Amino acid sequence: MKIPWSRSLAAVTLVGLLAAACTAGGSTASSSASTSPGSTPSAPPSPSQGGTLAEAQLKLRLLEQLGQLWYCDPDFYPIARVDEQNAADERLPEIQRDTPMFQAILAHLGNPPGAALSAAQRLAVYRTWKQINAIQLTAAGDAFGFNILVRADNAKEEGHRVIGTIDAPGVIHIERETTEGPPPCPICLARGALIATPDGQVPVEDLRVGDQVWTLGVGDRRTLAVIEKVGSAPVPTTHEVVHLVLVDGREAWVSPGHPLPDGRTLGQLRAGDPVDGSLVAAADLVPYEGRATFDLLPSGSTGTYWANRILLRSTLSP
Repeated sequence: MKIPWSRSLAAVTLVGLLAAACTAGGSTASSSASTSPGSTPSAPPSPSQGGTLAEAQLKLRLLEQLGQLWYCDPDFYPIARVDEQNAADERLPEIQRDTPMFQAILAHLGNPPGAALSAAQRLAVYRTWKQINAIQLTAAGDAFGFNILVRADNAKEEGHRVIGTIDAPGVIHIERETTEGPPPCPICLARGALIATPDGQVPVEDLRVGDQVWTLGVGDRRTLAVIEKVGSAPVPTTHEVVHLVLVDGREAWVSPGHPLPDGRTLGQLRAGDPVDGSLVAAADLVPYEGRATFDLLPSGSTGTYWANRILLRSTLSP
């Protein structure tokens, strides 16, 4: 099914988002491994001559034709860190510096260029900018592929995942639609996190259901376990992870909401806090460009595993 560029939003009956995350129902991990937690597997697409403006326009047309994203807003998940209006006001100069994107957002919202923006308009610009950042476009021949979850009715916990392509003139071709529930937001491991297994340290994205890993068993003994679930999903380019450094030299890159075995999350850690027999030297939020986060659930009663030699607890329910 092709949807012309000019087709109105009212004529489209789809709903929903992007950026689902760690659940057994999430997409399985890709086979491309990277030892650098912030690395990206491929460069973002440049849809056509015109650079940022063309890419922003394509993403805005997806929002106009298919609906608003149902995604994991980085201001509220894994933990709410800032007031959204304050964040909008602080980010506005950065958004304005990208003139083509800013003008495209103003046109999308129906705001005349050059006019002073009210607080509500600044917030709308910021929210649109976040959605643009959350949409991933991938090269697909002469067009660009997308995979988004959209939501039309905020009163319903139901959305539509829409998979398809959009070409440079803005024609959308929908390949598949499925009904989905709320997005499980990313509280997982960065790409390249090394998991302790009987065969040595293995990148989390390379593990599959049935593989063996080490877990914490009865009596706090290291015990062999079998992976029962794996989870992976894309995250927006605005996603941040905690760069955890322990005083004994161990370090890991993990989403702020990911739990330790005692229930504390990495986003709560501060210098001097005890972690896995050591102390925190630093726990700083850093940008993450790995495009997806990952998690696994080992068999046993604790749901724990070692990532970069630090004991963590799975976010996947048994």
